[in-house]
Amino acid sequence: MKNNILIIGFGDLAMRLESFLLEKDNSILGLTRSPEKYEGSNVLYWDWSLKTEFELSDNNFDVIIFFPKPCEYDESGYQAGFINSLELIKKSLEKIEFKSFIAISSTRVYGSSQYGELSEANKPEPSDFRGRIVFKYENLVKSSFGSKSLILRLSGLYDDKTNWINSFVTNFDGQKRNLPNVSTNRLHRDTCAEIIAFTLNNDLYLNNDVINCSEGSISYKDLFEEIYANKNFSDYFNCNNKNVREVSNLKLKELGFKFK
Repeated sequence: MKNNILIIGFGDLAMRLESFLLEKDNSILGLTRSPEKYEGSNVLYWDWSLKTEFELSDNNFDVIIFFPKPCEYDESGYQAGFINSLELIKKSLEKIEFKSFIAISSTRVYGSSQYGELSEANKPEPSDFRGRIVFKYENLVKSSFGSKSLILRLSGLYDDKTNWINSFVTNFDGQKRNLPNVSTNRLHRDTCAEIIAFTLNNDLYLNNDVINCSEGSISYKDLFEEIYANKNFSDYFNCNNKNVREVSNLKLKELGFKFK
């Protein structure tokens, strides 16, 4: 089914998503603070930090996708990037007709004391300001857009160029890093784009739902050994907490998505 799609916060993930959506002959318009980065894409300049609403010539969309981003990585930066920006978007959309609002969120809403398998049925108990603000953002999405909303919670994003373990080991200063538990949950950026395209192509964006998006957990030790087969994990990291946190992707699989 062809959709008319507005992407707010057009960036790397949106560019990856675009390649999947255009295959299905969807129409895409992106709003970004850096339109010069995305030559070949249909994008317009809009900077929410200027506190002015956006106005569009096309006022009818099937789907609106919002990729929030903190302007800084402190509490005020998260508040601005997730809450203040969403309030301004809500005002901007008062003159626009749309069927669904897809809000990109994060599994950070699950707190550090929540262990075992974490599914959408587990109520988030955020344990830091980032998780609390993201959870507040999710609730604001629900109260603002009600049955039109779909929330996609992403695990830690990575690709072949971004590797924090490699960076840490390369710049190791002799001070070992303390890890929060034995495992981590992650999602490749290309797989993330495939998941969002899947929700659109299968009309899941109409389901008024919350979906965890994660490849499943992997131990930090296994992740380390994928990169450094000849180094000792314990020379660089302390892992005293042996609890496992696994963000469940069962719901996503049951909906029909197949991980490669």
